Amino acid sequence: MLGNVVSGLGRSRPWRMMALRFSAIGQSNTVRTIAVFATGNTVAMLLGVVGSLVQARYLAPEELGVFRTFGILAGYLTFLHMGVFDGLQREIPLQLGRGSRAKAEQAASACLAWIVFISVACGAVFLGLALRAAHYRDWMQVGGWLAYSPSIVATFYGLYLGTTFRTSQQFIALSRISVTQAVAGTLVLPLLPIMGYYGACLRLAVTSVTNVLLLHGWRPLNVRPRLDWPSFREVVRMGLPLSGVGYIYTSLWVSLESTFVLEWFGIKMLGLYSMAIFVRTMVVQLAQNMNQVMGVKIYDQFGRSGRVEDCVRLIFKPMAFAFLASLPLALVGWFALPWAVSLLIPRYVGAVSLMQMALLTMPITFLSLPVTILWATGRRIDCFVSVVWGFMTFAGLSFLVYRLGLGAFGVLVASLLGQAINVLVSYLLIRRLVLRERRLSTDERPLNCSVHAHP
Repeated sequence: MLGNVVSGLGRSRPWRMMALRFSAIGQSNTVRTIAVFATGNTVAMLLGVVGSLVQARYLAPEELGVFRTFGILAGYLTFLHMGVFDGLQREIPLQLGRGSRAKAEQAASACLAWIVFISVACGAVFLGLALRAAHYRDWMQVGGWLAYSPSIVATFYGLYLGTTFRTSQQFIALSRISVTQAVAGTLVLPLLPIMGYYGACLRLAVTSVTNVLLLHGWRPLNVRPRLDWPSFREVVRMGLPLSGVGYIYTSLWVSLESTFVLEWFGIKMLGLYSMAIFVRTMVVQLAQNMNQVMGVKIYDQFGRSGRVEDCVRLIFKPMAFAFLASLPLALVGWFALPWAVSLLIPRYVGAVSLMQMALLTMPITFLSLPVTILWATGRRIDCFVSVVWGFMTFAGLSFLVYRLGLGAFGVLVASLLGQAINVLVSYLLIRRLVLRERRLSTDERPLNCSVHAHP
């Protein structure tokens, strides 16, 4: 009997130890921060999805197309931050980690002077365009430019403030701001059946103003703009090469895509195409949740071993599993979309084929995970080369499909193929690095043997 008791205690010990470990994990500040941050972002994303669907239900494709035109210009202008966001994301935590808060504030203050300037300048341009539209009594243009005036300020000043949130508690504050902003936009939704297009303009303005006010009120670095060229130059020197690649792959790519559709196929087709962009944004966000986690592991692995091949081995199985799992999800979405669109947003039945094709962005996004390896190695030129190849493929094929008369669907296919080429070129560059590592390892082996043989 005593043996049974002792045996029972022995069997229960692993479970007790496991329970203690889970308890310790649950009490970890890092885990709680990640959980709160992820939960907040998920809630904000779901509210945004609901808001976009409600907005599409009460806006005709022509109205949504008009509303989309203002975002095209805003996308082109995002390069004006000159790499400040990317540079500060590195500089602020680096200086705070060194215990030099004064240098972190100095860099933030120097960059703030530039951000305030371009925010005011771009906001003034949008207000001027609203006044010009009012002169011609084009009230839809007036509403759009007025709505995007605070939005362009949020793009620059809001993102600048976001880069200054670096600690665990500050990330929790960012999550709260995201949720509050989404709730503010949701509160405007009941006005859409009454106001229609102008309700959508009001919703954008409310969310933008809410975002900027909360970020400004809770900003962790309470600095004033200061003209400090050496500090500004140091941040831009680090951030501009990084932001240049990101600008081509995101803002420039999407804005040019919308420009092609608008110029070649008209305002109504741009409204229909906007629903494909909505689906693409949603599935990319879902895929990036996994990619971001694995991206941290890539940086960690390369920091420990310094070998590209080790990083490839680390991510191959998770990436392959995620890619294969995304295929049935995309297939289910493909067959569910016609029914969902006809039920929820019947005005956009003409966009079903575009939305279906946009689902293929999910598996491509999973396959793009190895691109992070190039960033981890610090080989910015390789990142630039792969993105430029993809961008040129997209632009060239877009002109080709336009000449062939394939419509906006062809532009979307060209965009997907451009993304695929970006991934393929990245793979080739990574393979070259792996082969170089193997060659160097082979060259060093005889030398090591000779050293051991002749001490």
